[in-house]
Amino acid sequence: MPKKMRSKRYWLNLLWVGLIWGVVLYLQGVLVLLMIPAHSNLGGITPATIELPYEDVALTAPDGVTLRGWYIPSQNHAVVILLHGYGGNRLGMMLHAKFLAKYGYGVLLYDERASGESGGSIRSYGWQDVGDVEPALEYLQNRPEVDPAQIGILGCSTGAEIALGATVAYPALKGVVAEGAGNVTPADLPAPRNFKEWFLWLPFRPMFKLFEWETGVHAPRPLHETISGISPRPILLITAGQAEEPRQAEFYFDNALPPKDHWNIPEAMHCGGILAQPEAYEARIVSFFDQAIGGR
Repeated sequence: MPKKMRSKRYWLNLLWVGLIWGVVLYLQGVLVLLMIPAHSNLGGITPATIELPYEDVALTAPDGVTLRGWYIPSQNHAVVILLHGYGGNRLGMMLHAKFLAKYGYGVLLYDERASGESGGSIRSYGWQDVGDVEPALEYLQNRPEVDPAQIGILGCSTGAEIALGATVAYPALKGVVAEGAGNVTPADLPAPRNFKEWFLWLPFRPMFKLFEWETGVHAPRPLHETISGISPRPILLITAGQAEEPRQAEFYFDNALPPKDHWNIPEAMHCGGILAQPEAYEARIVSFFDQAIGGR
């Protein structure tokens, strides 16, 4: 007897099951990449690489994790905390440190948790890292050459999101530069405008819920809801390109209160403003901190 043909409904159900499992496996793979530690010595890059004097620093995070870093002493009583992107871009932060130190600013850099030489067994999308800025502030406030009223912060990518969140949380930070900040929670994504954006947007909510479950870390409040708390301290948002990154920044910008500024560098790559327009970038950042924390 001939075999019975499968119905159309059967094949549609099979297709849906395959799609669902495909999405689940994809999300699981993304979560593993987000969580896995990024420990490495990053080629031994330190302020000595850019010929600057420095002191080794060991900070203790609120949960006891040790954060390894470097402090370049201040010559003008003002200091900028520098935060790298997800997994670390120590060289990029050293380039920032070099021009800030040229103008007398002190600089504190450290490897974020579960990155570089710092402790920690899991990365949490920057959610835990906001609290790690507190021991950095305490360290600087106890430095004799630092005026506690002259501390700012600059972050790139996930470091930018951490910097914004920390400035909301800690009034001791008097100004923040955030380059290439992305979404902290799904609610921070600008509303989708077309099918492509809807398709990319839909997985974020279940992915973040899975991430909370797997890490045991709860997501913070959406950044766009809290960013207004930075005012009256100034914000400078820096973005690259001509598409999603500037749009994300505008979403934050619209919810922030003055003083605020958004500078887009169309020809730059993500967090590459310092390479795309080095002279203008240096002048813009130094001018911002001169006004925000009174460096000169």
